[in-house]
Amino acid sequence: MSLVSKTIGTCLHERAEAMPDLQGLGYRDYWYSWKDVDEISDFLAVRYLKMGIRHGDHAAIWSVNSPNLVFCFFALNKIGAVSVLVNTCYKEKEIGDILQDNDINYLFYGYGCKNTCYKDMLDRVPLKSFPKFKQAVELEENPLDKWYQRKNFPAILSDEDRQLLKQAEKSVRPEDTACILFTSGTTSKPKGVMLSHYSLINNSAEIVRQMHWNSDEKICISVPMFHCFGITAGILACLNSGAAGHLLKYYKTLEVLEQIQKYKCTVLNGVPTMFLAMLRNKNRKDYDLSTIHGGVIAGSAILPAEYLEICRELDLRDLQVSYGQTESSPCVTISACTDTLERKSTTAGKIIDDIELEIWDRATGRKVQTGQPGEIVTRGYHVMQGYYNRPEETAKAIDPEGWLHTGDIGYLDEDGYLHVTGRMKEMIIRGGENISPVEIENCIIEMPEVDEVKVIGIPAEVLQEEIAACIIPKEGVVLEAEKVTAYVKTRLSDYKVPKYVLTFQSFPISASGKVLLKDLKDQAVDMIKLKH
Repeated sequence: MSLVSKTIGTCLHERAEAMPDLQGLGYRDYWYSWKDVDEISDFLAVRYLKMGIRHGDHAAIWSVNSPNLVFCFFALNKIGAVSVLVNTCYKEKEIGDILQDNDINYLFYGYGCKNTCYKDMLDRVPLKSFPKFKQAVELEENPLDKWYQRKNFPAILSDEDRQLLKQAEKSVRPEDTACILFTSGTTSKPKGVMLSHYSLINNSAEIVRQMHWNSDEKICISVPMFHCFGITAGILACLNSGAAGHLLKYYKTLEVLEQIQKYKCTVLNGVPTMFLAMLRNKNRKDYDLSTIHGGVIAGSAILPAEYLEICRELDLRDLQVSYGQTESSPCVTISACTDTLERKSTTAGKIIDDIELEIWDRATGRKVQTGQPGEIVTRGYHVMQGYYNRPEETAKAIDPEGWLHTGDIGYLDEDGYLHVTGRMKEMIIRGGENISPVEIENCIIEMPEVDEVKVIGIPAEVLQEEIAACIIPKEGVVLEAEKVTAYVKTRLSDYKVPKYVLTFQSFPISASGKVLLKDLKDQAVDMIKLKH
């Protein structure tokens, strides 16, 4: 792939000019052409300039997926402001920390998420106490009804307005920071990952190329856009391919099923828990999902048996497994459409073009041989600019040679496919043995009584950690712990057999669909204390 040196705003202008009448963005029964999206974001960009927003200002966006979020995102990028995408589930203290730690100048907020009201929450946040903060702005409910009239829109922007916007756009460079997105922050405050126009546009274009998406696709965007996955493989993938993006406020299984059927979406991206929720839903077969042919599944590990079941039951012939993280824009590897289902189920695909990936021995810092496990490191255009205001954390993540240390463990096979075996922080250390939770999970999920499983380490005085298997059984099944340990013992070494087998109805998950391991560990420890 030839890397392009363009800003997000430039790419939007070019898409609107090349395909002005093509559907670009949909939400419920509203549809906006690419020309609409470009003109609305132009209008907002001028409004923001007149509000005082300038190149380099930090403007937070706190909203569920909506056209208003997208228009705001594009408008801010056009004038060189940095979009700071905020988790929709945050409460008062968390939003206060984001405003303080990331020098937020402006905050654009929606109505709320599910049962929360952002305006009410902000009334309880001491906004005036943040030295850099200037203004909070409520996003319009529906610009089409409020101020966007197709017949007279060109007259809304005067020649003076257009000149103002043109001058602002001239100052924006591809290497400028386009947005700040946050890592999960399971053990500390979330770190703000700075990503440039250049890295986002090119990483998105590579995803589009690998997936063979074009303007015939209709991508169902249910992944939250405060997540890098939602920005790059979602709205920017639509921009790069000309595909229509159909927005859902947030992931809700029944709504996803309904929207796919009603609007005939062809692509669905998501984390494994999203696809598994669809798979397990009792009402799934009431819906026609035949238009969906595939998508990207990423964000956390997927067990081979679960991947194959998803593809078989949902008839997804082009569900491509991808590996990456927010710090890498996010895609590092991805399956090929021509890979067999078996290969997709057991690997994370091959490295994308124009970047480097190696496996290093963490102790020596040297590249290991093919087939040997080690830390996954990557280098190239896709690597973040750093963590905002965290130079020490940045230095730990990116070494002087530009290698991003992912903190993930894996190996490359002889054919160049990446196998991700776990996170270094998730490795269980028992009696001096490093144990991969994924290996035990792959074993337990084969039991017909098991619906989902997560294996974690529980603190122990002598052995450092003991293994706990957290299991969601199939509906109506009572799973005995002895049966699980006996099953594992016949297939794995004795030191990999879980000491604890705990039954759950559901796992705690984040707004982006990942299992919250810290919360799961806390719950597991409490359950073990009650039993003993």
